[in-house]
Order: sequence, then structure tokens, then C-alpha cells
Amino acid sequence: MSVKTSKLMKIVYIAPAPIPSRSANSIHVLLQCKALIKFSNDIVLYTKRTVRKKSKMKETLMDAYGIDTGSLRLVTTWNMLDKFNTIQIALLAIIHLLINKWPDIIISRNLYASFVIVIIYRKPILFETHQLEYGFRKYLQNKIIRSKHTTTILISEELKKLIIEHHKLFKLKNIVLHDAAQDGVEPISRDMRRNLLYEVYPKLSNNWDGICGYFGHLYSGRGIEQIAEMANKRPNVLFLIFGGNQEDVDAKKRLNRNDNMIYMGHVPHSNSQYLMKLFDILLMPYQKKVSIGVKGHDTGRWMSPMKMFEYMATGVPIISSNLTVLREILKNNINALLVSPDNSDEWVLAIDKLIQDKAFSEKIGMQSHKDYKNLYTWSRRAKCIVDINPLQ
Repeated sequence: MSVKTSKLMKIVYIAPAPIPSRSANSIHVLLQCKALIKFSNDIVLYTKRTVRKKSKMKETLMDAYGIDTGSLRLVTTWNMLDKFNTIQIALLAIIHLLINKWPDIIISRNLYASFVIVIIYRKPILFETHQLEYGFRKYLQNKIIRSKHTTTILISEELKKLIIEHHKLFKLKNIVLHDAAQDGVEPISRDMRRNLLYEVYPKLSNNWDGICGYFGHLYSGRGIEQIAEMANKRPNVLFLIFGGNQEDVDAKKRLNRNDNMIYMGHVPHSNSQYLMKLFDILLMPYQKKVSIGVKGHDTGRWMSPMKMFEYMATGVPIISSNLTVLREILKNNINALLVSPDNSDEWVLAIDKLIQDKAFSEKIGMQSHKDYKNLYTWSRRAKCIVDINPLQ
């Protein structure tokens, strides 16, 4: 029997890393917690804050993400030590849990806290993991997911398959929940998009055949080199690149030889949600190996990029790399165009098709938005989480 959703239910969420930051992890945690508020009036988030003053935390989150955390209780720690952040958050959470009433649901993306809760205290937990661990962290991950007290939340069917292989499991008590986008996003009509974009960036105004947008990091495997090739082959199409830390942006600008490819730098998450709506085409040129900015971490085989769902919410047509894990969500010629990751000719032909065939472009964009609305909102994901019975 499923857990009943109730405003009296106490939910605890243990973060894997400090908040706020530019990492997708921090945005994921906050948006999921915000959605969970609909199902409980007592939600606690344990994390390490990156702002010194505790009183400034909620204001900072609003500035960084445009997220009003409302009734979410933030239990945070802060110090100048940048190392061992995950362990610091785990210690904070465990100590606080031991001196307070144990909650109805614990959701944890924190490896160390999860291990203590299920192995030492033998309490039920919803353990969400987005990657394969190695070394000592693999040992911890293995112990957690094998425990009868654990229900594992995974972000893709591919990750589920790889986790089973990685840990040599016969079975895994789990649920696959892909990432999501904020509720209530509505598209802007195609005819209005360009004028609104020029209102934000008037210097870009020109008689472009089309305007393509990319949002995300500039790490290896994100396909920035492919976009440069597209820009070279289609000089009358504008390519705007949003995201990246300042060092990476500066380095890319020095190497850029295309006047129609512009690095716009980092924009706050709340701004990016609006800007995504203003393009003719959104690009997702992931390569077969995708870095998350941490040495040795390649998520290309199992990722469920939050950006994909945010793109889908806009109703703007998407061109994406044809990767197995992305096909769990994207269907070629139905809600996106899928092309070979490393074939720039296929990319420019896809761009041409969407520019020239407005009816087709509108059709796949609207189907993408419909899929987001029906399947991939944070509220829907939150409902799936609170309906899990970890004792089954």
C-alpha cells in the first residue's frame, strides 16, 4: 500500500553538496523540495550554505534561482573549509535527526548520511543517486542499495541497468524518475519570440534566417565544438551560448572565429527559463562522453539532463544528439529531431528543416511541451516520491 500524502507528513531531504551553486545538483535539490511542499507542511532540507549569513539564505536563493522556498525549513552549516562538504552535510543531518523526532520520509542524495541511516540505524530511506561510484564511495553505494531499508531512486533506465551491472546485483528495489522542469511553464508564440529576444539583447537585431540557443556548461562532451562547426556552415543563423564559468567563457571567446556564434556567459537560472522561450531552435549536442566538470566522471551513458525538460517546457523545437539514454524521453520527428552527435552536416540539415518547415517545427515543439506538462513536472515527480512505500 502506498504512503498516504498528507500535510501532516514530515519529510527530510539531505543534499549532496552546498547550495547555492552553479551546479545542476543544487537546482535539482531546491526544485524538488519546493514541489514536495505541496504534499507536506513540514519539510526540512539539510545542506551547507555558500553564503556566510544564515539570515540571507532564502534571499540568496531567490536571487540565484528565482525560487521562493516558502515554508521549506533550511537547516544549514557554514565554514570556510571547501573540502569534505558531503561529510559536513551528513554530520549535520545525522546529529539533527538523532535529537529530533524521526521523520516519515527521508530522501537523501548524500552518500555518507544514507550509509549511516540504513546500515547503522536501520531506518528506511529513499536514496537518490545520479551516478556510478568508484573506490570507497562504490563500497558505500553498494551497501546502501543492497540494504532492505533502501528504495533507490534512479534518473534513467540506462542508469538502472548500469547500477545493476556495476554492483553485480540480482535485483534492485528501485524506481526510475527522470528529471523534470518547473510547473506552469507556457510557450511564447513563434511570431513573438524574436522581437522579445531583441528587447533583451537589442544589439543582436539582424535579418537572421534563424536563431539557435544553447544553455549549459562548456565542459568537454557538451558539444560546443559541434556548434562552432554549425555556425561556420550556416553564417546567416545566429548561435547564442549561455552558461559556463567565467574562465571557460573567456577561453572559448579567444578561440571563437565565428561572428554568428556568441558566448553570452552565465545567466541566473530564473532568467534562463525565460530566455529559452525566445529562440527558433534549442540545441542539445551532447557527445558520447559527457563531463560534469569532475575528473573521471562521464555521465553520457545514463544522464537525465534537467536542461532537456526545461527545453521541452518552452515549446521551442529541440535538436538533440541521438543517444540511447536521451531516447527514453525524446522521439525523433515526434517531440524532437535526433541526429548523430558528431556529424555537423546532420545538425545543419536539421536546422534547415526546422527553419523552412514552420508547421513541422511548431508540431514537434508543441508535442514536446505536452509531454513535459503530462509527464515531467517537479510536482508529478514529487507525487511519485511520496507515494513510494520504503517498507514494501
